Amino acid sequence: MGSSGAFLKSGGFTEQKWREVGTFHGIKILVRKNNGEKPSLPFYSNTPGTGYLLLNKDGTFKQFRQFGENRKPLFDLDLGKHGKQISLHIHNYANNNRNSDNPIVIAIKGKGIVNKKLYNKFKPLLKGVKL
Repeated sequence: MGSSGAFLKSGGFTEQKWREVGTFHGIKILVRKNNGEKPSLPFYSNTPGTGYLLLNKDGTFKQFRQFGENRKPLFDLDLGKHGKQISLHIHNYANNNRNSDNPIVIAIKGKGIVNKKLYNKFKPLLKGVKL
């Protein structure tokens, strides 16, 4: 699992602020260990090339974060408000910075799917999502 702690020579991190609560399609579902903190996913992963899921309290999809071989995020798949619309969209990372300005929109709530190829790729992860 990941952490925003200091990187160790062994390749891991000093502390883990998340815990695994299950898996979905082979992907670990994480929650914060401290329930008082805002739900989120780690910024780094101890396992190269892995991904983590964040679900809403009702068990529906909220976010998926894919990590590269360098253990840093490659992209986030988010379901939420971006601009004035609720959408399913991707934010890519470059140099460890999330591109929040121009996400790749996959679907818009109430308007439907706008990128069928990406929608079909990620559809298995979209537990409980209604667009």
